[in-house]
Amino acid sequence: VFFVFGSVVGSFLNVCIYRMPRDLSLAKPGSQCPKCDFAIPWRLNIPIMSWLWLRGRCRQCAAPISPRYLTVELLTGLAFLATWLAFGAQTTPGVLLAVTWGAVLAGLIAATFIDFEHFIIPDQITLGGVA
Repeated sequence: VFFVFGSVVGSFLNVCIYRMPRDLSLAKPGSQCPKCDFAIPWRLNIPIMSWLWLRGRCRQCAAPISPRYLTVELLTGLAFLATWLAFGAQTTPGVLLAVTWGAVLAGLIAATFIDFEHFIIPDQITLGGVA
C-alpha cells in the first residue's frame, strides 16, 4: 500500500519537476502531452502502469514520453516502501516517522531531478526542506 501511495506521490513529483523550473502552475492545466497538448485522461495517468501500457509513448501523437516519469514513480514508490518497512509497520509514532521521511525523500527526489535537468533547485523545495 505504501509503495502505491509513493508512486502516486511520484506522479505529482513529475508534475513539479516539469512545471516548477518553467514557473507554471502545479494545479492547472491537467496533465497533457508536451508535444501535442493532448489532455491525458485519468485512466491514462495511473502511475507506472500507464507508462508501461502506452510503452512510453503519447496515445495521441506517439511522441516518446521520457523514461524519467517511470523512474521517478518507481523510485518514489520504493522510497516510501523502504520508510514504511524501516519505521512504520508497528506503531503510530513509526507511521508518523515513515510519513515524515517519505515527505523528506520526495523533496530530495524532486530537487535531484530538477537539478539534473535544469541545474537549479527551486526555492519552493529548499525552503520547504528547511521548515
